[in-house]
Amino acid sequence: MSGGLRGGMRGEAGAVRASTVVLAALVLFFGYLLLAAFEGDTAEFGKVPVPGTEQVELPEGDVDIYYAESINPDAGVPLIVPDDLQYAVTGPNGEDVTINSRGDDAKSTGDGLTRLIGSLNAPADGSYTVATESSQAAQRTKPAVTFGQGPYAAIGKRFGDVVDALRGPAGIALAVVLLVLFLLPRYRAARRRASYRDQ
Repeated sequence: MSGGLRGGMRGEAGAVRASTVVLAALVLFFGYLLLAAFEGDTAEFGKVPVPGTEQVELPEGDVDIYYAESINPDAGVPLIVPDDLQYAVTGPNGEDVTINSRGDDAKSTGDGLTRLIGSLNAPADGSYTVATESSQAAQRTKPAVTFGQGPYAAIGKRFGDVVDALRGPAGIALAVVLLVLFLLPRYRAARRRASYRDQ
């Protein structure tokens, strides 16, 4: 096998390795985004005890509403939402916010169990007043209504965070790395071809 052919094959191998690195980076990126759907904080925007009235800071857009209790997830005790639970959300302008009923299986959090019970569309960023009540609260373990992100909103937020990060020094560094990965094999191949011509 001639030296020129071997050099060409090495250059192609370098290009393949570069494309493999880029592909692996894309797979990891999408995996990182999807992971947000499972790591969403169900109390990211605050919680209100049941019964109670407090203010929570909500972002504009879709927000999920959960019922939570401090139950040991490993105790085998199911999380049952009180059948007389009532809650209302008032916006910064004093108008009631429409709440859509939703439901899902209970899931574990860092300090108990939570279950999706509703959602709302906040018209603007701001402080929202939440009032909750239930006659069964005394029989429960630290019951609360919490506000957080659903899977799709969590993915969108994480994607936005990544885009914001890439607009700064991290983006410049990534662009330089990708440029080196693509150009280095071609540079080496060109150097080898030039050395063969000089011989």
